[in-house]
Amino acid sequence: MKKKALLAVLLAMSLLLSSCALIVKDPAVDAATVILKLGDREVTKAEVQRSTTYYLNQMEQYNAMFGQNLDITSPDVIASAQDTAVAQLKQDMVLRAKSAELQLDQLTEEELASAEEDAQASWEELKDDIKNYDLSDEEKALEGEELEAAIQAKLDEYGIKYETYQAQAKDNIVSKKLKDYVIKDVAVTDEEVKADYDSKVAADEEKYKEDANAWVSADQNSTTFYYTPAGIRRVKQILIKFKADDQAAIDEAKKAVTEANNNLTAAQDILDDEEASAEDKAKAEEDKAAAQEALDAANAAVKEATEKAFENLDADADAVLEALAADPDSWDKLQEEKNEDPGMKPGAAHAEKGYSVCEGMTSFDSAFVEAAMALQSVGDTTGKIRGESYGYYIIRYVGDEPEGPVDFDSVKEDLHSKLLSDKQDETYKTTVDGWIANAGIKEDLGALKN
Repeated sequence: MKKKALLAVLLAMSLLLSSCALIVKDPAVDAATVILKLGDREVTKAEVQRSTTYYLNQMEQYNAMFGQNLDITSPDVIASAQDTAVAQLKQDMVLRAKSAELQLDQLTEEELASAEEDAQASWEELKDDIKNYDLSDEEKALEGEELEAAIQAKLDEYGIKYETYQAQAKDNIVSKKLKDYVIKDVAVTDEEVKADYDSKVAADEEKYKEDANAWVSADQNSTTFYYTPAGIRRVKQILIKFKADDQAAIDEAKKAVTEANNNLTAAQDILDDEEASAEDKAKAEEDKAAAQEALDAANAAVKEATEKAFENLDADADAVLEALAADPDSWDKLQEEKNEDPGMKPGAAHAEKGYSVCEGMTSFDSAFVEAAMALQSVGDTTGKIRGESYGYYIIRYVGDEPEGPVDFDSVKEDLHSKLLSDKQDETYKTTVDGWIANAGIKEDLGALKN
């Protein structure tokens, strides 16, 4: 767990266990004002304020993830957090009441044991996080009872108790039992699955039929497709990368190119400036000439460094090609042993099927794409192809993506599972919304404005 995430959890837990209120500091009698009531369950103003503070913190953390600042003192922001808090507290009241009515809150010994196991696991994980992120270096070096005492001190500081984790673990089991009760009869028909398949095929055909490049780009993110356009093939590669010293020399030469280009642009800007003095323009002419000379030298250095880098790879690349010529079936072994492309390493997303490529694709090095598409037959292999940035590519044509809709039977099970999950979630939400609407909760929301 990251430091910020841990702090968010700790703050949330401490808020739920404390009696602080962000919005107002009211006397005890005001804090005890009943805002919501259902049967013998009451929610006080203090509880709403604590929950509101929690949601304000969540909103602030969420916006911070995207580099945005949220003013949590804004009345509109507070009102939004308060609405969320009240809605969640009402739902919690109703679900607890319904679980009790259905006797789902009566846990068996096995369920209690499972809850205790979950609570203990979460508690130990929290303690590890506190040790890793919240203790000083001196405290981290402690062992045994002294380390436990340091961790416990932090837990006490944050107001976190093990009993809260126990209660949450039990609540989680009750919540699952309640949802299982609601969705037990939810089903998805074969007709619904086929209709969903047809819809997805039509959408993908419209999106990709005339744009194979978009399909290939999406495939790099492991997108699930229901229609494949013509002209897409699969290739694998063995990348022979530049040696570290050679790559460093190329990078250094490219830095000089960038610097020279910047100086050239700066000089030209002065020459194009109608308000620049004659003296400044004369100096800019000299700077431009110097920058052009430096650029020519830098480009020559890049070319020289690149040529040297390829020369230093020739033996390695030739050895791979010789091994393939001697035994074409040794590709997989060589790909695992000699390849330096992380995307072709065992376990990588495209290592088994290969990269998808098509004519004119723009997301890969053009030298790679042209060589891959120039191969005539499945099983053909290129020679050593000079890449623009990394070294030599050795590419094998391993197959074609079949044009047209994906086979229905190959996706039927996944579609069924997704449809069923969505239908279950919607059924549960609709049922819970109905329970809340008909629960007869007594409200005094006006008291929150005082």
